[in-house]
Amino acid sequence: MKNRKRRFQIQSDEEHYWPSFADMMAMIVLVMLFIAIIAFVQMIYDAYDQTVMKQELAKVADVKKHISDLIENQLEENVGKDQVVRGPNNTISVEGDILFDTGSAEISPEGKKVLNDLADVFANLIDEKDISQYLYIILIEGHTDKVPYDNWTLSADRSVAVVKELMKANPRLSTPDYAKYLAATGYSEYKPVIAENTNEAYKKNRRISFQIILDDEKWQGRLKEIMTY
Repeated sequence: MKNRKRRFQIQSDEEHYWPSFADMMAMIVLVMLFIAIIAFVQMIYDAYDQTVMKQELAKVADVKKHISDLIENQLEENVGKDQVVRGPNNTISVEGDILFDTGSAEISPEGKKVLNDLADVFANLIDEKDISQYLYIILIEGHTDKVPYDNWTLSADRSVAVVKELMKANPRLSTPDYAKYLAATGYSEYKPVIAENTNEAYKKNRRISFQIILDDEKWQGRLKEIMTY
């Protein structure tokens, strides 16, 4: 009798040692719920990252458009809308005949007036840290028509003349903190606005363009910072 009672006691203890089926199901549910919560939190975190990255990319795009808009508005105010063209990548161009006489790299009196106001726009833009932190270069481009001439030299000399006139008009632009954002180049006849052999096409193709180039390293570095948060 005592042996039977002892065996019953051992069996009873073993039964209490193993969790019941209900306990096991509850544990599985808790584990699955915990995994679901982690996945949900990660999803929110990823969505936040994507939102911030999209906002940062939009901000960078807005910087370039904002600078181009200011240049375009100032030029249109000085020379009229019909003399200003917005090209690919928000490049703003003004007809070269306004700034130079035919075949010359010397800025005309009318051109000096135009660049005088534009110089202040550039200096004020560089002063805005929210803009200059992404800015690499304001590239002044010289373009000519295809009339036989030393067009490489003419286009390059004209772009350099514009940079120098801007610095003369606003002396801040000649100091290192401002001058580092200005550059000049010439494309000769090889980037025409209108690829035609007409006087009207030649007139449009003789131009000075302002190309805004952003600092890829700075804004891409900003995106990397966001991704490592």
